[in-house]
Amino acid sequence: MTLTFTTRLRVRHYELNARNELPNSALFRLFQETAMRATHDAGFGVEWFAERQTVWLVYQMTVEHLRPSHYLDELEVTTWLSDAQKVRTHREYLARNVATNEIVARGRAYWAHLNGATRLPARIPPELIARFQPNGVRAIPRIEPRAYPAPSVPIEHRARRRVQRYEADGMQHVNNAIYVDWLEEALADAIASAEPEGARLRVRRHDIEYARSALPGDEVEIVARVIGVGRCASAWELQVKRGDESLVRDHITALWVDDAGKPVRGNW
Repeated sequence: MTLTFTTRLRVRHYELNARNELPNSALFRLFQETAMRATHDAGFGVEWFAERQTVWLVYQMTVEHLRPSHYLDELEVTTWLSDAQKVRTHREYLARNVATNEIVARGRAYWAHLNGATRLPARIPPELIARFQPNGVRAIPRIEPRAYPAPSVPIEHRARRRVQRYEADGMQHVNNAIYVDWLEEALADAIASAEPEGARLRVRRHDIEYARSALPGDEVEIVARVIGVGRCASAWELQVKRGDESLVRDHITALWVDDAGKPVRGNW
């Protein structure tokens, strides 16, 4: 039987964005924390992997943000493995508002098991797979993001930044959730002159691929360009680059919404 793990976390005030909502980067962190708690609870905590000199890294992450969460909302997050191969697993995430029982977010992460020294793939211990027993069930029904017609007017935005020390985590590279803030900031700048009156762009889905790591002191460029538009929705391709080297790629699906959060027609 598949081992599922559920934990409850309450939205804290310092996590909120300028609209007093839980941002996408916080959801990425919430899902990562739930995965850490799940493995620890199953007997495979940080110390267990440290003794074996192996680590886990996220190589792909899809997160769908379905409903906003606010201060003191209690979220119930459930996670499980949907599949596992020699050196990688797919971990699923489902977050519900405890008070309403509504799904507020769901996610799917591709985790790779690596040698801690060489960062080369390392076989997943068989006892771990036996404990979690992947079940093939996905939290996100649609694996590929929805496609939209090509835009009639191209939009592209480029920004540069220097990676700061405080953006690195215990792996000594930029934490995966930090990229979400970078990418959404670039998207906001890209559409600054195209926002319909009384509307804003809400990111509904991220499909991120982490190819290489950015390090403190690196000079990186963030590129955002629209690749598809619908009546209310748009699709964006974003990239974080270090020189000619691609570090992170993201496909963002976003909706124009009014102040009440209802979809409205965009200016395309």
